[in-house]
Amino acid sequence: MILDRRETESIVGTFPTIPAENSAVVRYYKAGDLEIRYHRNAESAGSDVMIAIPYSVSVHYDGEYIFAASIERDDLRAISPMIGVPIRELQEEYGVKGFYGEPKVSLYGNGEKESLGVYQGMNNEEEIIDFLLSLVLDTFDELAEPVEIQKAR
Repeated sequence: MILDRRETESIVGTFPTIPAENSAVVRYYKAGDLEIRYHRNAESAGSDVMIAIPYSVSVHYDGEYIFAASIERDDLRAISPMIGVPIRELQEEYGVKGFYGEPKVSLYGNGEKESLGVYQGMNNEEEIIDFLLSLVLDTFDELAEPVEIQKAR
């Protein structure tokens, strides 16, 4: 997904599975004129969503929330009652012992959702942050390296 920040519209209210704008923000970055918020275990923007968002970044340009990149996992505890299938059956179907499916990477922007498939990277949080930030830089063709900033609370 390649986006022009000046032409990309807000994604607020478009996708229920994006991280809520200010939910669980643990770091802030600047890359050029983009503000990037790193979220850990964010709530989704919509209700009745059947995914968990362990890691994500949201991008803000000129005060608008225009892009999100997330590592998401299907929440089997939420899916089970919705489709009437016992959780143990879902665990077998998904090939997992826990309550979540495998981590998948999703990008949201300009009215579109793009799935990049299963996250193949390391579970080290710094590597996850670097991966998500690299998705932002690639999406916006941004040359400036992200710099962590302190945000007034």
